[in-house]
Amino acid sequence: MVSKYDLRLIIKRKMENLDPSKKCIMDEKIRNNIYSLRKYFISQNIFSYVSKEKEVDTINLIDHSITIGKMVCVPLVNKEDNSLEARRINSLLDLKVGNFNILEPNENTEITNLGKIEILFIPGLAFSTECERLGRGGGYFDRFLSEATGVKIGLAYDFQIFQSLPVEKHDIKMDIIITDERIINHV
Repeated sequence: MVSKYDLRLIIKRKMENLDPSKKCIMDEKIRNNIYSLRKYFISQNIFSYVSKEKEVDTINLIDHSITIGKMVCVPLVNKEDNSLEARRINSLLDLKVGNFNILEPNENTEITNLGKIEILFIPGLAFSTECERLGRGGGYFDRFLSEATGVKIGLAYDFQIFQSLPVEKHDIKMDIIITDERIINHV
């Protein structure tokens, strides 16, 4: 089996070579798959990563969710203890460039209890058909998700899906993975 390190390099290379117009089409297909989920439709409180670079776009998802009245939380990185906080935002204007050059909620946003969040949209470099997740290697989301009770949904392009991944016992599985081509359920 390919190592986590090598797999990360392979996926990062594929993402760097992703055609921008093709990426937009794939992002729209993923959003449409999200909006078709009953769980998304009935949820009131969601959490989403704020996309960067070549990740599956979540800016439109966040904006749409706020517009239709959902409570939306996004992660704030706490570098002191390598943790994430779920912070509620009321608009995209509540975001600023933060750690790792990622858009983060500003310091005036309120911390939200993870127990209130019904759906969590999670990034990953790769996922398996068994809903395993390979992140960037910092462990931030694995630590964060160990406390979460909501439905964990990984967002990915279909080329990021593998039959299996090199995982460890601390790696948190997703409940659902949504790609531009399919929805994979683990629940």
